[in-house]
Amino acid sequence: MAWTHCTPLPSCAVIAVTGRDARTFLQGQLTNDLLGLERHPGMLAAYCNRQGRVLAILRLAADAEDLLVVLHRRLAVTLIGQISQYVLRADVRFEDRSDRISVAGLIEAGPAPGGPPPAGATPGLTRMVASSRRMLLIGARAALDTELAPVPPCSSADWDRACIADGEPLVQPETAALWLPQMLNLDLLGAVNFNKGCYVGQEVIARAQHLGRIKRRMLRYVGPARAGLQPGHALFSGNSLAAQVVAATGDAGSTQCLAVVELRYCSDLLGVKPGGSEFVPADLPYAIPAPGAIEADD
Repeated sequence: MAWTHCTPLPSCAVIAVTGRDARTFLQGQLTNDLLGLERHPGMLAAYCNRQGRVLAILRLAADAEDLLVVLHRRLAVTLIGQISQYVLRADVRFEDRSDRISVAGLIEAGPAPGGPPPAGATPGLTRMVASSRRMLLIGARAALDTELAPVPPCSSADWDRACIADGEPLVQPETAALWLPQMLNLDLLGAVNFNKGCYVGQEVIARAQHLGRIKRRMLRYVGPARAGLQPGHALFSGNSLAAQVVAATGDAGSTQCLAVVELRYCSDLLGVKPGGSEFVPADLPYAIPAPGAIEADD
């Protein structure tokens, strides 16, 4: 793979989770199975409330005996405060290292001249595989600059577009606690393990998975430039409220977004106001399950 673009991601926070019980503790908090973390650096997982609603989406990697967690910076302080309530007597500590550790995103956009992709050989760097064409690189700013010097820069908006094209959701404070993991397609992205033991919200999430189809899923849309979409904004099918925006980014030509949509509207054009039809359904790199006859509570 040839990395053709890279960009700093200042919107990402890095939290170190340390202590002899760190992994065991997080295993009981997150939707994915951390026992496979060494095989999957960059593992995607969600942290949910007791109602199964997603409070934060995380990427994780092992860092020697510690764990590194990357999430949206605006959620970092809240996450540490919420999850620390459950530590009790466990030997677990949370440290926000964002002031001295940076995150960069690498995008593969086809064959590129200039030699092989960064190999992660620079000491002190951690790699997190985000998809077949995206990777996160975490480390001190000087080490990142050395590693990424041969790679042409791009903007954080380019990274956002690549995330949307990959169908990867982003939860922000405006949208925390709105959706079950399946509504954000986290089950389709391998971020939910239904065979692991209990974790916060597990009962609700498992019931939605095993007793019926949910009524809402995240889909991708393309619309006009300068549409001004923000997380949580409503989209309409005709005069009916049909969807809520998960993430959006625009350029001079168009706006791309991910939105959680009631599946009965999944083929419709959507508008930012009742009666509008600005946003057209676009492909995702994975298949959305068809709704079944039994519908789980949402």
